[in-house]
Amino acid sequence: MTLVRTHRPVSQMNRNYGYNTFSDLMNNMFTEEKGHMNQFTTSPPANILESQFDFRIEIAAPGFEKSDFKIDLDKRLLSISLEKEVEANEDEKFNLREFNINSFNRSFKISEKIDTEKINAIYKNGLLQVILPKREEAIEKPAREIEIS
Repeated sequence: MTLVRTHRPVSQMNRNYGYNTFSDLMNNMFTEEKGHMNQFTTSPPANILESQFDFRIEIAAPGFEKSDFKIDLDKRLLSISLEKEVEANEDEKFNLREFNINSFNRSFKISEKIDTEKINAIYKNGLLQVILPKREEAIEKPAREIEIS
């Protein structure tokens, strides 16, 4: 066996993989949602949007059924999880595997502005949307002129 040495400075190697410094590489390597080559490995990406009447959490998780998801609310902590058994096929092997989401757990601390009794969720076309309506008193009212009597 022959050992082949290459001269490749660490700073150049890190830049080639999207990291500016060795610290960036190490920080990204050991976070929950990051993995090899800056790809998510345990949690799908999420968006949080706000409108006048509600907040909406969107999670991109294609390939599942709505029954695969579990959404829990404990006080002000909203947890969204998925646990799905994946059957292994003995006749096939992966030549490249860039995703493997068969379980995840995302938690969000929700505001006092949310009416927790009216929270609902929709799963359609691979996108889970959790709608968090605002309380009536939290909805901003439009400016108006007050008439003097």
